[in-house]
Amino acid sequence: MDRQCQFDESCSTGSSHYRKVISHIFGRNKKCTVNIPDAVWIYYCRKHYQRARYRNDEWPFTQCRLALDTIANMQAWGGVDSFNLTLRRRERLPPPPPPPPPTTTTTTTSPSSKKSPKNIPRPVPDWLHDCVGPNKSFDEIRQVIHGLRAHFLSLVQNNQEPFFPDIEILPNLRRSSKKPRDATTN
Repeated sequence: MDRQCQFDESCSTGSSHYRKVISHIFGRNKKCTVNIPDAVWIYYCRKHYQRARYRNDEWPFTQCRLALDTIANMQAWGGVDSFNLTLRRRERLPPPPPPPPPTTTTTTTSPSSKKSPKNIPRPVPDWLHDCVGPNKSFDEIRQVIHGLRAHFLSLVQNNQEPFFPDIEILPNLRRSSKKPRDATTN
């Protein structure tokens, strides 16, 4: 498939590497998403992904818009029957115990030791817990996304930072929905 950046029509980076922008919301790399055709996903070049994700206070609102666009693409494709709205694993697990109190012994660590990037937990609002469940229709998922957008607006109005919560919208594919294989493969 010849991909292009969908950030805007004027992208001219000539990139050969594109990122599925919000596939993590739909269970990136999970069994339920591997048979979804590439044309359903929204792609950005690296430059525009970085710009949209890290230099923009509007990112949670953009994620909502892109989620709605992806849902529309899934519906147009016709291979998705319904969705399971689930909490991400880190949201389902109990919180980690607090760190032990500091001891009087001092230890030195190398300042050059690198730490792995840490995924910041994004708590799920109470109202959204009530929406979690299997076999949600396209319209039910759209309502959840619109509810999230309203929640984000409320947070912004109260001078709080909005963020997309730790949920996944996992598509349930129709039995006959198979990702088209390359014609050269037999």
